[in-house]
Amino acid sequence: MSKLALLGGTPVRQRGWPSWPEYDGGTEEAVLAALRSRRWAISWASDGTHARERLFAEAFAAYNGVPYCVSVDHGSSALLIALEALDIGPGDEVIVPTMTWVAPVTAVLRVGALPVLADVDPETGCLTATTIRAALSPRTKAVVVVHLACTVADLDGITALCRDAGVPLVEDCAQAHGARYRGRAVGSFGTLGAFSFQNGKVLAGGEGGAVTTADERLYRLAQQLRADSRRYPDGPPVAGQLELVEEGEMMGANYCMAELPAAILLDQLPRLEAQHERRERVAAVLEHGLADLGGFARVPVPEQAQARSIYEYGIRFEPGTFGAVPAGRVAQALSAELGFAWYPPDPPLHDSIMLRPQTKRRFAAAWTAAGRARALSQGTAGARAYAASTLLAHHSTLLGEPGDAGDILTALDKIRTHHEEL
Repeated sequence: MSKLALLGGTPVRQRGWPSWPEYDGGTEEAVLAALRSRRWAISWASDGTHARERLFAEAFAAYNGVPYCVSVDHGSSALLIALEALDIGPGDEVIVPTMTWVAPVTAVLRVGALPVLADVDPETGCLTATTIRAALSPRTKAVVVVHLACTVADLDGITALCRDAGVPLVEDCAQAHGARYRGRAVGSFGTLGAFSFQNGKVLAGGEGGAVTTADERLYRLAQQLRADSRRYPDGPPVAGQLELVEEGEMMGANYCMAELPAAILLDQLPRLEAQHERRERVAAVLEHGLADLGGFARVPVPEQAQARSIYEYGIRFEPGTFGAVPAGRVAQALSAELGFAWYPPDPPLHDSIMLRPQTKRRFAAAWTAAGRARALSQGTAGARAYAASTLLAHHSTLLGEPGDAGDILTALDKIRTHHEEL
């Protein structure tokens, strides 16, 4: 019988891992209070106090050191609203990374513009100034940079390039809550930041999102874009009335965050920094052990980043570490040894089954034969190298004890030793 658990052997770890999301009696009380208020959405009469979604937006703005934040129902909505606030539409191009979830591409298509998929750094999976420059055209009206998994993109190079090109930068921080670069929170470098609070994120509310900005005009527009052309009133809320006034500067739709998720997020936000510290304690032990093993390393973080946010912990391995065994098969073996899902990064969006604009008539004007050729015109060598040499796991893997890192290291070494059986 094989020694590998995937092939019938005894797994390295036979006990569980921390559960996610984390909650306690305080969380339950916060949700019950929102429930019992009978005000489950901002589109309902106020009791004379600010809505929870507004309170969360204010708290999240303070956490990120920015003047303004608007709560929304999903991270995908945050991206859409950011692009609409910048007045991006038909005939425009927006540069997005090919190594990310499909949401940034979908948001670009939903405003009628053409997403141009740019390649990424082979070690971090993030856009670089070089890959953005290669994708620029006179029709480029914005760049969406994604701080991926457990690192931060090169904001020095990217912000300088966008400034020189006169192109707004949108930071997709769905995987980077709390990461800091040169003493500032990510999401504060671009013209707008977009966040997600989906169930698996490091700040989770089930579903939810936020748009951050330092621009008061964009803040006013973002409020209206997510609340059917309405914004917060200039004065305090009045009991019995909506905490929204009709403005009409910008036609919007309904992407408002509901009050129950907002209650959860208000409970979870004060816990975030302590959770970051817990993950870093385990990650430090793991990274010391990776160096001792040889052939392995963490996904690199720019030296200008004082703090990362680990949404998916990434382990990089040198070519040949597991012979010719592909990363997907190595991840299966690692999952079997540890009883917790490990996986390679998704393939480049060039190859993704989720990128199918041709299935919707509303995208036909942008996704012509010429549009498709332009969208997919950039190379994918960096993205493919990243996907072929990286193993990822959900951040809850690191919420236990530092000793948990030993099981991960033992499993990696075991699979490397017996990789020929795979």
